[in-house]
Amino acid sequence: MEKILLSKYARRTFFFISLILFIILLLIRLLLMPALSNLLDENIFNIINTMIDALFSTGVSTVVIASLAFWLTPRVVKKSQMEIVEPKQVKDYLERARETDEYWFMGGTGRFTRSKTIPKLAIDARHSNFSKKIHIIMINPENRRVCEKYVDYRNKVKSGLNQRWNYKKLKKEILSTIVAAYTWRKEQPLLEVEVGLIEHYSLFRIDLSTELAVITKEDPSEPALMCEKGTFFFKSYLEDLRLSLSQSRILTPKIDGIPFSKVNGEEVQKFVESLGIETDPFDIDDFEEMAKIVIKGENPYGY
Repeated sequence: MEKILLSKYARRTFFFISLILFIILLLIRLLLMPALSNLLDENIFNIINTMIDALFSTGVSTVVIASLAFWLTPRVVKKSQMEIVEPKQVKDYLERARETDEYWFMGGTGRFTRSKTIPKLAIDARHSNFSKKIHIIMINPENRRVCEKYVDYRNKVKSGLNQRWNYKKLKKEILSTIVAAYTWRKEQPLLEVEVGLIEHYSLFRIDLSTELAVITKEDPSEPALMCEKGTFFFKSYLEDLRLSLSQSRILTPKIDGIPFSKVNGEEVQKFVESLGIETDPFDIDDFEEMAKIVIKGENPYGY
């Protein structure tokens, strides 16, 4: 009931349907039942009358009490709502979030962002002829101490049972996301990309659009959190993302990405070096693998 009343559209629909039902019950009680009084057994007639009266009084009481509780609830409480999202619903909310002109992501490696979010925004920018912007905040791959702590965490959680992480793998995934972001920007000039590298990691990933924010963890079998535009938490997460970006190492937007037709190990190595990022401990085979990751764009989470 509380969730229904929090939405203006759902609230109007609820009151409209309730009013129609009450009118129908009144018409049955005042017009139909008297006409049936001579046709029905007296006991049955009284039972039906009692049921209709009970339904009407209970319905009115419920609506009145719920309405009073809603209108007496302080506005700050109404705007401080977080919703728990079941794992199977996360995909739908992330798809809804991608219908936007501006997108924020903060997390570890950005694998899902690389495979789903960036391509969607780039293609939408081309089809709509309007700019789309994405801010990507990830772990600084040159901060080995933070990266190794993150690797240790990833190897301890349930999702780390299927694939062991190490510093080299982590750095490879982060660099692949960076290369993919610049490559999509090269392919779709209306896509604006800003990449920031931070000196810490979090257990949570934040995907925030102009309409909602979705907060997830690494394990796709765990529930997520969601808050809508206009709520206290949405504004807080947006402000936190802005602060994190302002404290990060922002990669230069002046360097062109690699066109998809030219993505290969050698070009990826040159591109990473042009950004001023150390290429240790990689060799040409590692850069070839990064090129394949960028081209394939596989979704590691299944949603």
